[in-house]
Amino acid sequence: MALTLTSLLPDTLGRLEENEEDGPVFWSLTGEVYPAMVDGIFEAALITGVVQLNSQQVTIPAGTTYISLQSSGVGYGEGGYGVAVMVPVGVIAPLRMKAPYGIRKTSLKSLDDMTPGWEQASPGTQIISWFPLGVSGFGIYPQLTQPQNVVMDFLMCPINEARPYSGSETIPLQEEFSCLLSKYAAAMLRCKEAGAESEEAATVFDSYMEEVKALSLFQNRLDSLVFSNSYGAKSTVNPRTIV
Repeated sequence: MALTLTSLLPDTLGRLEENEEDGPVFWSLTGEVYPAMVDGIFEAALITGVVQLNSQQVTIPAGTTYISLQSSGVGYGEGGYGVAVMVPVGVIAPLRMKAPYGIRKTSLKSLDDMTPGWEQASPGTQIISWFPLGVSGFGIYPQLTQPQNVVMDFLMCPINEARPYSGSETIPLQEEFSCLLSKYAAAMLRCKEAGAESEEAATVFDSYMEEVKALSLFQNRLDSLVFSNSYGAKSTVNPRTIV
């Protein structure tokens, strides 16, 4: 059975010293408890890269270096880099780019340091490197002489629904990591209180970060087991491991 916010509610309310049967008295369920739980999984997803959409075909246009991500008509194409590619709803940021040959993931600074003047390089028939640009786009080196299809992996919104949350929202985590949401919600809500409750919130948040560390190591192991015909060996692509 899939985990939902409601299925994790008893643990969350217990950490807040609330009675589930009578409903929370001090905290609002839809206004505070559910949103805090959702915030907990979003933070974990951004740190660990745990919720991903893989193997999406994307067409890279010719004659361009910087490309925006655009989803369902809402994106950064007009106000951003002028060229946009369509991606599924809920995409947060690009993680990987793959093709029949190896495409190296780098950064804008690394290209500037290692290949001065790379932006003035002659267009080519293959992408040598790509680099993310925040959460709104990415760039390629060199520009292409003609459009090219690549396969990309993306970090996704763990819950792609607007407030107020009903409690039926599915939690895309394995059960052993589900306590992340309860710990984060308890820490964030209890820190609003004064005295000992606020002090204990810091301890609960430390426990949350320990769980995120375990999730990060687990996710890094999964990502490092990505094989392809062109590489023939593992491709470690997740830099978000907490140490």
